[in-house]
Amino acid sequence: MNLQDLIVYLILFLCIWYAGKHFLKFFRRKSSSTTGCGYGCSGCSMASKQNTCSEKKTKK
Repeated sequence: MNLQDLIVYLILFLCIWYAGKHFLKFFRRKSSSTTGCGYGCSGCSMASKQNTCSEKKTKK
């Protein structure tokens, strides 16, 4: 195994690790109900722009 093969394997490993990390982070964020700005009644600026809190209250 020469140096070029090692560099290719290292780059390939880092790409797979990076993609896997972000793939898992995406699903963990979806399952968590305490996300900061899911356009819900969290009090952030995006929630106030979308007016989802008032819509949820009027639907009930």
